[in-house]
Amino acid sequence: MNRAEEAMKAYMAKAKELVDENNVQFVAAEVETGKAMYLKSCVACHGSAGEGGVGPNLTDAYWIHGGSIKDVFKTIKYGYPEKGMQSWQQQYSPRQMQQMASFILSLKGTNPPNAKPAQGELYEEKAGTDSTTTPQQGNPVAASSL
Repeated sequence: MNRAEEAMKAYMAKAKELVDENNVQFVAAEVETGKAMYLKSCVACHGSAGEGGVGPNLTDAYWIHGGSIKDVFKTIKYGYPEKGMQSWQQQYSPRQMQQMASFILSLKGTNPPNAKPAQGELYEEKAGTDSTTTPQQGNPVAASSL
Protein backbone atom coordinates (compact mmCIF):
# COMPACT_ATOMS: atom_id res chain seq x y z
CA MET A 1 0.00 0.00 0.00
CA ASN A 2 2.81 2.40 0.85
CA ARG A 3 4.53 1.80 -2.52
CA ALA A 4 1.26 2.35 -4.37
CA GLU A 5 0.65 5.55 -2.44
CA GLU A 6 4.16 6.82 -3.23
CA ALA A 7 3.71 5.92 -6.91
CA MET A 8 0.42 7.83 -6.97
CA LYS A 9 2.05 10.90 -5.37
CA ALA A 10 4.87 10.78 -7.95
CA TYR A 11 2.36 10.50 -10.80
CA MET A 12 0.25 13.38 -9.50
CA ALA A 13 3.33 15.59 -9.18
CA LYS A 14 4.26 14.83 -12.77
CA ALA A 15 0.67 15.23 -14.01
CA LYS A 16 0.84 18.97 -13.29
CA GLU A 17 3.34 19.16 -16.14
CA LEU A 18 1.12 17.28 -18.61
CA VAL A 19 -0.34 20.53 -19.93
CA ASP A 20 -0.56 21.19 -23.65
CA GLU A 21 -2.57 23.36 -26.04
CA ASN A 22 -5.44 20.83 -25.97
CA ASN A 23 -6.04 20.74 -22.20
CA VAL A 24 -4.60 24.01 -20.89
CA GLN A 25 -6.86 26.00 -18.57
CA PHE A 26 -6.82 29.48 -17.09
CA VAL A 27 -5.56 29.17 -13.50
CA ALA A 28 -6.36 32.30 -11.49
CA ALA A 29 -4.31 31.09 -8.53
CA GLU A 30 -1.15 31.08 -10.65
CA VAL A 31 -1.49 34.49 -12.33
CA GLU A 32 1.16 36.08 -10.06
CA THR A 33 3.63 33.30 -10.87
CA GLY A 34 2.94 33.88 -14.56
CA LYS A 35 3.48 37.61 -14.08
CA ALA A 36 7.03 37.03 -12.81
CA MET A 37 7.90 35.03 -15.93
CA TYR A 38 6.19 37.58 -18.17
CA LEU A 39 8.23 40.40 -16.62
CA LYS A 40 11.39 38.38 -17.23
CA SER A 41 10.72 37.33 -20.83
CA CYS A 42 7.94 39.32 -22.49
CA VAL A 43 8.39 42.96 -21.46
CA ALA A 44 10.85 43.81 -24.23
CA CYS A 45 8.20 43.27 -26.91
CA HIS A 46 4.84 43.57 -25.12
CA GLY A 47 5.60 46.18 -22.43
CA SER A 48 5.52 45.90 -18.66
CA ALA A 49 1.74 46.40 -18.53
CA GLY A 50 0.95 44.49 -21.74
CA GLU A 51 0.52 47.77 -23.64
CA GLY A 52 2.50 46.56 -26.65
CA GLY A 53 5.63 47.85 -28.27
CA VAL A 54 7.42 45.83 -30.90
CA GLY A 55 4.78 43.19 -30.13
CA PRO A 56 1.03 43.72 -29.95
CA ASN A 57 -1.04 45.13 -27.11
CA LEU A 58 -2.21 42.34 -24.77
CA THR A 59 -4.91 44.30 -22.95
CA ASP A 60 -7.62 44.85 -25.55
CA ALA A 61 -10.08 42.41 -27.12
CA TYR A 62 -8.18 41.95 -30.40
CA TRP A 63 -5.89 39.03 -31.17
CA ILE A 64 -3.69 38.19 -34.12
CA HIS A 65 -3.52 34.44 -33.40
CA GLY A 66 -6.67 33.85 -31.35
CA GLY A 67 -7.58 34.91 -27.83
CA SER A 68 -8.55 31.73 -26.01
CA ILE A 69 -6.32 30.24 -23.32
CA LYS A 70 -5.47 27.48 -25.79
CA ASP A 71 -4.48 29.99 -28.48
CA VAL A 72 -2.32 32.03 -26.10
CA PHE A 73 -0.61 28.91 -24.73
CA LYS A 74 0.08 27.69 -28.27
CA THR A 75 1.53 31.08 -29.23
CA ILE A 76 3.85 31.02 -26.21
CA LYS A 77 4.84 27.41 -26.83
CA TYR A 78 5.51 27.48 -30.57
CA GLY A 79 5.85 31.20 -31.28
CA TYR A 80 5.54 32.83 -34.68
CA PRO A 81 9.21 33.28 -35.63
CA GLU A 82 8.33 34.85 -38.99
CA LYS A 83 6.62 37.66 -37.02
CA GLY A 84 9.32 37.95 -34.35
CA MET A 85 7.54 35.90 -31.66
CA GLN A 86 9.95 33.24 -30.45
CA SER A 87 9.03 29.81 -29.13
CA TRP A 88 9.38 29.50 -25.35
CA GLN A 89 8.99 25.72 -25.04
CA GLN A 90 12.72 25.19 -24.50
CA GLN A 91 12.91 27.77 -21.70
CA TYR A 92 9.67 27.05 -19.85
CA SER A 93 7.82 23.93 -18.77
CA PRO A 94 4.22 23.36 -19.91
CA ARG A 95 2.94 24.41 -16.50
CA GLN A 96 5.00 27.60 -16.59
CA MET A 97 3.62 28.42 -20.05
CA GLN A 98 0.11 27.88 -18.64
CA GLN A 99 0.95 30.30 -15.83
CA MET A 100 2.20 32.90 -18.33
CA ALA A 101 -0.89 32.46 -20.52
CA SER A 102 -3.10 32.89 -17.46
CA PHE A 103 -1.30 36.12 -16.56
CA ILE A 104 -1.56 37.44 -20.11
CA LEU A 105 -5.31 36.81 -20.19
CA SER A 106 -5.68 38.56 -16.82
CA LEU A 107 -4.51 41.77 -18.52
CA LYS A 108 -7.76 42.14 -20.47
CA GLY A 109 -9.39 45.50 -20.00
CA THR A 110 -6.62 46.98 -17.85
CA ASN A 111 -6.18 50.00 -20.19
CA PRO A 112 -2.52 50.87 -19.53
CA PRO A 113 -1.15 54.25 -20.63
CA ASN A 114 0.37 54.45 -24.11
CA ALA A 115 -1.35 51.26 -25.27
CA LYS A 116 -0.66 50.28 -28.85
CA PRO A 117 -3.73 50.35 -31.13
CA ALA A 118 -5.68 47.13 -31.60
CA GLN A 119 -4.35 44.57 -34.06
CA GLY A 120 -5.91 41.39 -35.36
CA GLU A 121 -9.51 40.31 -34.99
CA LEU A 122 -11.99 40.85 -32.19
CA TYR A 123 -12.09 37.78 -29.97
CA GLU A 124 -15.30 37.12 -28.10
CA GLU A 125 -15.74 34.19 -25.77
CA LYS A 126 -18.50 31.88 -26.93
CA ALA A 127 -20.68 30.03 -24.45
CA GLY A 128 -19.46 26.49 -23.89
CA THR A 129 -15.87 27.10 -25.00
CA ASP A 130 -13.17 28.43 -22.69
CA SER A 131 -15.43 29.62 -19.91
CA THR A 132 -12.56 30.94 -17.85
CA THR A 133 -12.67 34.32 -16.15
CA THR A 134 -10.08 36.85 -15.22
CA PRO A 135 -9.49 37.14 -11.49
CA GLN A 136 -9.98 40.91 -11.36
CA GLN A 137 -12.91 41.56 -13.64
CA GLY A 138 -14.86 38.31 -13.48
CA ASN A 139 -15.34 38.75 -17.22
CA PRO A 140 -14.95 36.01 -19.79
CA VAL A 141 -11.32 35.86 -20.85
CA ALA A 142 -11.13 37.11 -24.38
CA ALA A 143 -8.15 39.38 -24.31
CA SER A 144 -5.75 41.04 -26.69
CA SER A 145 -3.35 40.04 -29.40
CA LEU A 146 -0.21 37.95 -29.38
